[in-house]
Amino acid sequence: MKNKSGQTIIYLLMMGILFFFIGLALAPSLRDVVSETMQDNLLNCSTTTDTQTKIICTSIDMTLPLFIGIIFGLAGVIIGGIAVR
Repeated sequence: MKNKSGQTIIYLLMMGILFFFIGLALAPSLRDVVSETMQDNLLNCSTTTDTQTKIICTSIDMTLPLFIGIIFGLAGVIIGGIAVR
């Protein structure tokens, strides 16, 4: 029977690097989408006094660090799992 741990380590390393590069590729486009949405005239995040609009603006503003953090976190967990083995 062949030892499959070497193949597993290479596969996990490739998956971790893939998630890292996906995070790097998505960061600029998500930043552009968030900035365009925040500057929309219908939403008007800069001068609003409405509580609902402030909540919407805050949730839109939090999407970029949340999504990018999750993707980089997955990459770190996968690559960190290799070091534990």
